[in-house]
Parts: sequence; structure tokens; C-alpha cells
Amino acid sequence: MNVRQNLLRADNKLLNYPIREVVTIGKQLEKLGNLSMVWENIGDPITAGEQMPEWIKEIVRENSVTDKVFAYTDTRGYLPTREFVLKNFSNEKICTVDDILFFNGLGEAINKVINNLPREARILVPSPTYPSHATAEAMHAGCSFISYNLDPENDWEPNLEEIENKVKYNDHVVAILVINPNNPTGRVFKRETLEAIVKIAKDHDCFLIFDEIYHSMVFDGVENVLLHEIIGDVPGISMKGISKDVPWPGSRCGWIEVYNSEKDAEFHDFINMILLAKMLEVCSTTLPQMVLPHIYSSPKFKDYLQGRIEKYHRRAEQAVAFFEQIPQVRVSMPGGVFYFVVQLLDLPRSQLSATTKASRLYLNELLSEKLVAPDFQFTYELMASEAICVVPLSGFGSSLNGFRMTLLQEDDEVFTETLEALGRGITKYYANA
Repeated sequence: MNVRQNLLRADNKLLNYPIREVVTIGKQLEKLGNLSMVWENIGDPITAGEQMPEWIKEIVRENSVTDKVFAYTDTRGYLPTREFVLKNFSNEKICTVDDILFFNGLGEAINKVINNLPREARILVPSPTYPSHATAEAMHAGCSFISYNLDPENDWEPNLEEIENKVKYNDHVVAILVINPNNPTGRVFKRETLEAIVKIAKDHDCFLIFDEIYHSMVFDGVENVLLHEIIGDVPGISMKGISKDVPWPGSRCGWIEVYNSEKDAEFHDFINMILLAKMLEVCSTTLPQMVLPHIYSSPKFKDYLQGRIEKYHRRAEQAVAFFEQIPQVRVSMPGGVFYFVVQLLDLPRSQLSATTKASRLYLNELLSEKLVAPDFQFTYELMASEAICVVPLSGFGSSLNGFRMTLLQEDDEVFTETLEALGRGITKYYANA
């Protein structure tokens, strides 16, 4: 039987998620090469070996036996939790409990926000950027996303002149996206940079979207400025969640905080459309919403989170010290999060020695099928040779070559070995060109 209509949209080619897509190839190379792959591709602390503390498990257990966790909750989210979020994470001067809306993870929130815009309305996204943002924007518009560059020679700070010009000369742009603290770079942007972006939005009648999922994952001595502190009377949306700091990525629990929704009629109606779209799904999962206030208000949480952040800080310092010795790369010290970006300068097309003939044949066939970006080729070769899976920087919507790794590895020795294997792979790859 042949289905009588085409089931694929013309813009389906824009749909991609390299953080997970690279795993498919990695799994095949792991099998063919008799390897034990080190998976540095995804920011999941639990998968990387972190143990959820017993006191958090006990909070979940205690709440899971109450009858109301089995029921629907309010479409906006569980009211006591929204009240907690407003008091502890937001700003009551520009936000109310009704301006907080829970989703099944920020992936859903991103898609709900973008897909409720008119098709011609565009969101200016950073480059590099988290793929869910770029892909959702491109799929919504039916063409490539519009971006502004983060400058690797200036510690990944945004190019403010470029933002100004792209907003000023493209009236289809209705919003500016900022990911702060940043994924993939780990950069925590300066206050003056963020204030300048707010001013650009105000001057050109745009609203702001700040992905602040990592807002509490900041290293000592680094100031993190939240959107609600600087937004003034500009309409905006902050995105937050519990997948990184708790960490409970499998909860799929995130929320948006809407600021100044009453200051602009169009923005108010747009937010209402997001709410109506959420009503079609009834609500987000009840259990993680119910336990959220208990976890964050526990007297144990602050020290627990600080211990994790200190570990990531040490890992970042070790990574910087290591990669600064390699002339073919550029790195900078992140201000937080648990990611680390290595830019590969003047990256050639080259090869590494695969561990088996079967791996080499598989790679040759893969690379002959289509011309992949240079850093994707490097990533494939690295997996076949050194058994490390990273994410190519071009997979984050960037024209730059490089890769993102995580700082999540629990074992000090394994982390050091991973750095050494990466350094060995980089050096040999350039030498073999």
C-alpha cells in the first residue's frame, strides 16, 4: 500500500538534534570497534554518575503516596508551587502567579512559545545555541533560523552591534533570545551586556526570551544577573526548570515566568494563546511540581548544590589548563554550568586510526554518503579512535568548528584520562592531515 498523500513537510529537513543524533553513530562505532564509549554528549548529571541524595528521594517518596499526585493539576501548574516560584525565583512587581506556566520540560515550553507566533514573526537566537531553540525557530518559520554571534575571542560575549542591526533592519524579528548562563559555552554574560540587549528590545519594540535554566549553576565570584532584575517595563519571558540544579532531568518539569504581560496588548494576547494551547493538554505532570518547593526549601539543598558547583568549577579549571597547551585550539574559562567548549582552529579534513577494520569501513561509507561539517568528521573519527563522544560545535548552529564536552564525570581519574584522550586525538588528527 502507498499512503495517498505526502506525510512529510517540506521543512522537515530543518529538524535535527545533534546532541542525541551523534549517539546513533557512536553506538554503531562502539559495537564495531569493541569499544566502551565515554559519552560526553549530553548534560544529564545522573547518567554521568551523580547520585541523587537520599533526602531528595525521601521527599519524592513521601509525596508519591498522596492521592493528589495522581490527579490533574491546574493548567498553569500546581498553585502552591507557582506561589513558591513567584516568591523565590521571580519578581512580584512584574509577575503574578497567573503569569507562571508549567510545562513538561523546557523543550515543550520552547515549542509552545515559538509555535504560537505567526509564521512570519521571527526570534533572533544566539550562535552557538542550544539546538532545541534553533530548530524550533527554523521549523516554525520554514527556513533557516536568524542568529547573532557569540564571540570566542571575547569569552563568548554577544556581538551587540550585530544584534542591534539585525533587529533594526529586519522588522520580522519580534523577540531576542538570550541563554544565560549559556549552553553550550558556559559563559555568564556581563550585566552591561544584558542591559544593552534589554535596551535594544525596548528601542525596537521587541520582547525578550531568557533561557535561565542554569540560573543557579554559577561559579564563585561570578555575578549572574537575572532578567527580572533588569527588564524594566519591557515584555519578556524567563524559562527555568529543575533538570539541572536538582538535578532531575527525567522529571520533565520546567516553567516560564511572564513579565510585564499587561504592558502590551499584543504580547498579552500572545501569552493567552500559549495558555490556551496548554489547555489542550490539560496540564503538566503533577508529581515533580508538588515536590519542587520541598526540595528547594530543604536546609540541605544549598550545601548540596554548592558542592556540585565547586566540582564543576574544578573540572573547568583543569580543562582550561590542559587545552591551553594545545596550539590548535581556543578555550576560555566558563562562568558556570557544566559544559566546556573547545574551538578547533583551521580544522582540516583528516583521519584517525580506527580500532577495527569494520569501524573504518563504516566511517568511510558514512563520510562518502554526504559531505558533513569538518567538526562532525572529527567527532566521528574521535569516536572510532579514542572512544569519546562529544557534540560538534557546528551542531549548535555555529559556523565555527569545535566541540562541546561536559564537566559531569564523577571520577577524577576518568576525567583526566578523557582530557588526555581528547588531546591525543586532536594532535594526531591535525598531524595526519
